[in-house]
Amino acid sequence: MTTRGEKRACSDYLFVDGLAVGKMALNSDYSPKLVANMSRLLDGHYLLLLVAVVVATCNDKGAYLSGPGGTLAVGAYQRFSYGDACVYTPGGKVPIPSFCSTEFVTEVLELSSSDPSVVEIISGADDPRGAVGPYSNTMVGKQPGQSTLTFKGRFSDGSVRQASATVRVKAPDSIKLVAGCGGPPATNLLTPVDTQAVFDLEIYAGTEKLVGWLPNAATADGVTQGDGSSDGNRDTWQAPSTPMALTLQSAVVSKVTGTLTAFGPDQVTGFTITVSAFDDLMRAAYTEPGHEFYVQGIVLVKGQSPCQNLPVEFHSSTPDVCSGPAGETVWTDNDTGDSTAVVRSEGLCTLGVSLPGGPVLTTKSFPLFLVSAGPSGLETPSSGSTCTIEGGTACSFTYAEPEVCKSGYWVERPSCPADQVCDFVPDTTPGCVAGVVCAKCRGLR
Repeated sequence: MTTRGEKRACSDYLFVDGLAVGKMALNSDYSPKLVANMSRLLDGHYLLLLVAVVVATCNDKGAYLSGPGGTLAVGAYQRFSYGDACVYTPGGKVPIPSFCSTEFVTEVLELSSSDPSVVEIISGADDPRGAVGPYSNTMVGKQPGQSTLTFKGRFSDGSVRQASATVRVKAPDSIKLVAGCGGPPATNLLTPVDTQAVFDLEIYAGTEKLVGWLPNAATADGVTQGDGSSDGNRDTWQAPSTPMALTLQSAVVSKVTGTLTAFGPDQVTGFTITVSAFDDLMRAAYTEPGHEFYVQGIVLVKGQSPCQNLPVEFHSSTPDVCSGPAGETVWTDNDTGDSTAVVRSEGLCTLGVSLPGGPVLTTKSFPLFLVSAGPSGLETPSSGSTCTIEGGTACSFTYAEPEVCKSGYWVERPSCPADQVCDFVPDTTPGCVAGVVCAKCRGLR
């Protein structure tokens, strides 16, 4: 038992996914009434306050030292910090109000590595990237192994606190380029000639991804190493003025996966065509002609989309159904592959994409629907909202599925087939209730 004024240790609490729960409430030695009261607290609105107070109690006189968040690579630099544990929430899983006071470090009494031959601590001024903040320090992976970093400091409230973190170090054996622009991550950075593009390098020891900024991890003509401001390895490539492909090289590891490709118009093999408001979840449905919809054409080089697009042209082979903004059958984009088209009538719209003045390389056909607006208040009710006519039907705002009124609430029905749309139909249509507004799936008229 604790006496009045006595603080409970953090060991008296369970931390489950960041939530603090008093062990006493879970201990069979305590009375059923106490357990019931704790259960009421945990299930009620007092949970957030309970968690905040417990965490504050545990951290109010604590300190922290941030680890690298993974295994550090040999030769890599990783900034780290230390200070009052009250302001440190690893992972940020529980955004709770702070009930503990926050003090600052007035004197560093110890900042050490148990094995400097494995992990060396250097000041921010000695970091090749420069210092960040008044207590900027960096750990450097020196050789494979494990070391414990220890911080001990005096705080503004006069207390002396200590924290430590264990750091593992491994030697990297492979590097992989990751180009996250232009589409799914790829190991080939694709960009037009005479442009710049950024890419990331991932460092591995076997299958384990390592952390830390690794100077000159990979090189190639035109590559400039990033500043490592986020402890990552992000570099920039200035593509040459002529199409070519380069392979990354490295003096750090023997295996490098990654290529840099500069392309021109002659290397374009096709396009991806994207149309707004037409997919498995939505239909290109409009209540009258003249509405605009967005279209996008992105170049492809051997099936891969680049970091930067080239100017494109759109072609309509069905101008009575869809056309350019001013009725054109051929129109240009805004230099990023984006443009608009206009609904002229219901039907199958077929659009093609080419480079300016070039042949159409890719086409796409899709239905455009002209639907009834529906009675006032029933245009596109939200699923779960209230309704008054049992058995009545309407269309969802996506026009991809009907909704039916059941027990006073709108409930979604199964989606229409991809080539159909939800529309209001006469109540004499088979499956409708006479005298009740009716919506059903239908194909093109």
